[in-house]
Amino acid sequence: MRILIIGAGNAGRQLALRLCEEKHNVVMVDTDPQALIEAEAKLDILTVCGPGSSPRVLDEAQVDKCHLSIAVTDCDEVNILACLYAHAAGVPRNIARVASPEYIHSGNAYDLSAMGIDLVINQKQECAQEIFQSLSMPGAVEAFDLFAGKVIVAGFRVTDTSPLLGTTPATSEKPELIQQIRMIAIQRERELIIPHGDTTFELNDLVYILGERNTVAEFSEWICPELEPMKKVIIAGGGDLGLMLAKLIEDSVECVLLEQNEERALFCSSQLQKTLILRADALAESTLTETGITDRTAFVALTGDDEDNIMNCLMARKQGVGFTAAQIARTDYIPVIESLNLVNRVVSPYISTTHAILHYLRSQKIKAAALLHNLPGELLDIIIKSDSKLCGKKIKNIKMPRSAIIATVMREEEVVSATGDLDLVAGDRLIIFTHQDAVKKIQSVFLK
Repeated sequence: MRILIIGAGNAGRQLALRLCEEKHNVVMVDTDPQALIEAEAKLDILTVCGPGSSPRVLDEAQVDKCHLSIAVTDCDEVNILACLYAHAAGVPRNIARVASPEYIHSGNAYDLSAMGIDLVINQKQECAQEIFQSLSMPGAVEAFDLFAGKVIVAGFRVTDTSPLLGTTPATSEKPELIQQIRMIAIQRERELIIPHGDTTFELNDLVYILGERNTVAEFSEWICPELEPMKKVIIAGGGDLGLMLAKLIEDSVECVLLEQNEERALFCSSQLQKTLILRADALAESTLTETGITDRTAFVALTGDDEDNIMNCLMARKQGVGFTAAQIARTDYIPVIESLNLVNRVVSPYISTTHAILHYLRSQKIKAAALLHNLPGELLDIIIKSDSKLCGKKIKNIKMPRSAIIATVMREEEVVSATGDLDLVAGDRLIIFTHQDAVKKIQSVFLK
């Protein structure tokens, strides 16, 4: 597939990297020649220098030969106009990233999807949803919903106090709980392992499970008893991301928003109903003391400065908060921060955007796809069509790649265990975990 990416920033480079790994032909457009030179040196792509909203530049990039356009510059108007031009040039699918919520909630009269933009993504909204999931299950390294919340995927670290350490799924002290969830993958240093009954869990293993929300929550409490659900959330930074997160959580937990700018603090106050807003510097030790921190408090640093966010979290941890999360714009910082365990959770709007776009990219034939931040694999949500050769076939008789596993099945709104003797029927939705290298093999098996 030929894909046009407009914008060579963090989001554009992340997308180009993942799309090149999947052997797509990528053309990148940006006004910064140095950014294009750096991207071209690391990736097998073509580049065109100039504004992505210029018809001349789009013609130079041969937009009419592209199957997909993705506009992820820092300017909403450029992204929207570029996608409108691409649509006019005959590009079948067009994706625009926007920062302003107005472009998403503009009403039917100004619906961008009706104008030819198939997907409009607000990266901060995507990131806020991700943080919300983390706060709902603090013991998980990452977690997200599938099947409209009926199934949840979560990753947990095996620590030196973990009840999983040294055991196998078959010898666990809670076999009845293990049977209710599906262990889909283990990340052990740089090795990806598909677990079986005799797989031994080792220290620092990152174990991913899939199951119904209540069961996964029970698993989280068992494997991470020291991380109880949070009763209070302190958000440092009242920008768009901080405001979006506060709106998501203020009805369920006590929420405090810290914002230094008086005008912005007043605006946030007008938008929130139950959140306490303090005009204060989160880096000041007295500020954290005044907010009433306990071990059931989560601290989320969402300012525009990576270093400040890290320091905010370190100070909050020193004060005794039970959970910390930080927004990091520079994606090259993330592996270092995670390896040093500076915060409990790192979030990046750019990575959240990449996930959402790749999710959509495969949704034309495969219903949905979710990429895991810390695991070199993907979750595919596949629907069995009525004319599929797999109808009536048992799961154990499907020739699956060794690096893939069917995690669960949704049948008529009910979650069904993906046992080997289960006969697939038309309409079944399968969640399949697979290594990235096996995605095309999965497509060939299930989309014939």
